[in-house]
Amino acid sequence: MEYTQVNGYLIPNLTLSEQPAQPIGKYGEIRRAFLRENAPVTFDLMLLEGTLYPHLVEMDNAVRTLVSRTMDELIRQTPLPNRKTNPLGWTQQMNLLKAQAEELVMPMLYAL
Repeated sequence: MEYTQVNGYLIPNLTLSEQPAQPIGKYGEIRRAFLRENAPVTFDLMLLEGTLYPHLVEMDNAVRTLVSRTMDELIRQTPLPNRKTNPLGWTQQMNLLKAQAEELVMPMLYAL
């Protein structure tokens, strides 16, 4: 590690690694809040090592993919109302299926 001397004190030359500009997303933010509240040591360690942001992006992508696959499976198993004749019923059913899919994958976000 390199140090710089300032007024008789040695200060480490700390730099943050470049982080990709990809946004974290809903599930990544949920994971960040979980780590910050329930595993602060792990959160701080990952933050200092520069692995927190890539971890959050990876979790967000994985959960989003899993929700999408689960939604596709639930749509195949569930009869939906006709979208043209009953748009509110169709929207209600789709929101219900999305909530079910998210409920199935949320344990991934809350695991240490």
